[in-house]
Amino acid sequence: LRIGGIPKRIMLINMFATAIYTAGVLSALYASFLNPDYATNASTASGLVNGFATILLTVLLDPRIALLTERALQSESGAESMSKMYGWLMISRLLGTLLAQLLFVPGAYWILWIIEL
Repeated sequence: LRIGGIPKRIMLINMFATAIYTAGVLSALYASFLNPDYATNASTASGLVNGFATILLTVLLDPRIALLTERALQSESGAESMSKMYGWLMISRLLGTLLAQLLFVPGAYWILWIIEL
């Protein structure tokens, strides 16, 4: 199933990666507030959360978006279809930012769990 010329799976990966990136730093700061004894460790642990998003973007998303862009530019309506495609990707990023609100607190508790090991 495609939405705006983009496979639904790519839209979902983009949404989840954006949600993880958005929640990462704030979750680390909130984790440092929840447990002041580990405040320094928690506040610098946003890389734990953002590492997952980096892997999702680098391995799963960027190569596929590059292929979609190349295919769009080779078609007759290249610029138009590419604009539409990137518009839908921006919508999925907006949805990812909204999803980050749900991941914010669980991310903080996950960071606390990791640093208390």
